[in-house]
Order: sequence, then structure tokens, then C-alpha cells
Amino acid sequence: MKHSYFMLHLAVLCLGLSGVFGKVISLNEGILTWYRVFLAAAILFFILKWYKIPTDFTFKEKLHIAKNGLLLTASWLLFYASIKYSNISIGVICYCMASFFTAIFAPMINKTKFRLSELLLSGLTLCGIALIFHFDTSHQLGIVLGIISPAFASLYAVHNEKLTKKYNAICINYYQMIGGTIGLACLLPFYIQHYPISTF
Repeated sequence: MKHSYFMLHLAVLCLGLSGVFGKVISLNEGILTWYRVFLAAAILFFILKWYKIPTDFTFKEKLHIAKNGLLLTASWLLFYASIKYSNISIGVICYCMASFFTAIFAPMINKTKFRLSELLLSGLTLCGIALIFHFDTSHQLGIVLGIISPAFASLYAVHNEKLTKKYNAICINYYQMIGGTIGLACLLPFYIQHYPISTF
């Protein structure tokens, strides 16, 4: 139990620091996200080798898992973009809308009943963001990007829940990071052309 609480607090700390690093690092959100998924894939590769975890999936299975990684990569990209175009507080607050989107997407994808209590509680976050959007017009683009980010994160979480029941979690993350690395690398030339690094 203590270990679980420790890991939970560590995850919250990492999420908070992610926003700080996103603001402090001068790279634009595209390059920054690519480095993040690439380094994650590299670290997970060595973890798999160290613990000798089998990764003998079929190509179809690898592709299916990797495609889900694109959702997480898109979420990170928009999260960092939100911070770049606004500030850390707005980016993190908007990311809290993940519970709201999950309350909507999970029943739709899993074909279960909507829970009114979850929608109402999650809607409180939406009300808070609406107030910020209304009173602070200087960060509207950052807020919009910040709201889209947790939508992708929620889609990722819902689909990932099914994968974790069938495959090893580390293997899942490894192939997802590979998918994100390759997918974002294909978009980087276009991205850098329209959003030069020097502008951030």
C-alpha cells in the first residue's frame, strides 16, 4: 500500500515538473515532444533487455499498439504547445479536463452507460476553465490547445485499458513510444517549417 502511494505521489510530481520543463526548455513543442518520446523509447528498450521481458509480438500487434502511442504523443504535443502559448498554470489546469473527456469517451467506446455523477463532477473543471477563458483573453489559444490535449489523453487511456489486459505494460509503452517517435518524426519537417525553433 505504501509503495502504491509513493508511486502515485511520484507520478503527480513528474506531471507537475513536466509543465515546468516544458516552459523552461527553449525548444518548440514539436522538437521537445519528439525528444521526450524518443528518450522514453530508448529507456524502455534497455529496461526490457535488462529484465529480459519477451517482446515477440506479431507485426500486426506491434502496429496496433504503436498507433495508440500517436494519441499520447498528440496529447503531449498539445500540452507543451498550451504552455508555450500561455503559461504553466493554464496548461496544467486544462489537462485536468482529462476526467471530463474520459467520462464521455469511456461509455461511448466501451458501450456502457454514462454516469451522471462523473459528468457533473468533471463539469466543475470545465466551469473553472470557462471562467479563465472569459476573464483572460490573452491566453485563449493556449487554453484551446490545452483543452484538446486531455481529449487525446482520454482516448489514449480508454484504448490503453484494453491493451493492458492482454499485453505486458512495459512492452505496450515501448511500442507506443516507438510509434510516437516515428509518427512525429514524419511531421517534424512540416512542423519546423511553419513553427521555427527560433520563435520560442
